[in-house]
Amino acid sequence: MNQPQNNKTAISLEDNLKKALTELLILHLLSERDYFIGELTSTLNDRSNGALNIVFPYGAIYRLQQSNYITESDKRAAPDGRRRQFFSITAQGIDYLNQLRNIYSSFISGVE
Repeated sequence: MNQPQNNKTAISLEDNLKKALTELLILHLLSERDYFIGELTSTLNDRSNGALNIVFPYGAIYRLQQSNYITESDKRAAPDGRRRQFFSITAQGIDYLNQLRNIYSSFISGVE
């Protein structure tokens, strides 16, 4: 079934916004505490009441690691008792997060 053009445009905009904001959202959560990947995705989904469901965050995680914005910490037990690889934000990551927040705020102000 074909969707009306307006609906396709809205879905495309939503997808692009999610992609654009993924790094900012991941860094924001890691600025609060260390997380493992599955916990990041479920926390984003929970806090956004289902609006932000990032199914495959690995690309963003790898980009953030390669840029030295986040780092792997030692594996440790997660709340479910399983050993998980946790990630933490670096000083560079905090600087980058602040830059992203400023850009986001400026953009949203311009839209409003």
